[in-house]
Amino acid sequence: MSDPLTPAELTAWRSVLLAADVLRFRVSAEIRPRTGLSPAEHSVLIHLDEAPDRRMGQRHLADELFWSKSRLSRQLTRMQARGLVNRTSDGAAPGVQVTLTDAGLEAIRAAAPVHADAVRRHLIDAASADELAAIVRLADRLLGDAGRREG
Repeated sequence: MSDPLTPAELTAWRSVLLAADVLRFRVSAEIRPRTGLSPAEHSVLIHLDEAPDRRMGQRHLADELFWSKSRLSRQLTRMQARGLVNRTSDGAAPGVQVTLTDAGLEAIRAAAPVHADAVRRHLIDAASADELAAIVRLADRLLGDAGRREG
């Protein structure tokens, strides 16, 4: 068994969690009232918008979001009821395929400027270029450790 975290290690860990929570809260607090999208809906739509043909396997989408299959399934059920996504099993690709609908595309496009303004105001403008570069380097290293690497 490992030793408990030192006070400095615990402070670093809590700071990362707090910063991530505060940024998510502040950004979503601006997106939801102006677009009607929840943070979870926004995350799903961003991933689908960036996918080839705006389509992705449900299992792959869960992996990309670091969500359980059941969490994603419940979220997609709500989003499908709102007309933001479609789920199909067509045999051409294994498993369930999730596709961004026209309404989903319209929603994510409407959210894009609100999202960009909020991210700039709450993160980009608050950090120096060196701090932003350090965040990216750390994220790349952590994602590499998780077996995930974005290009």
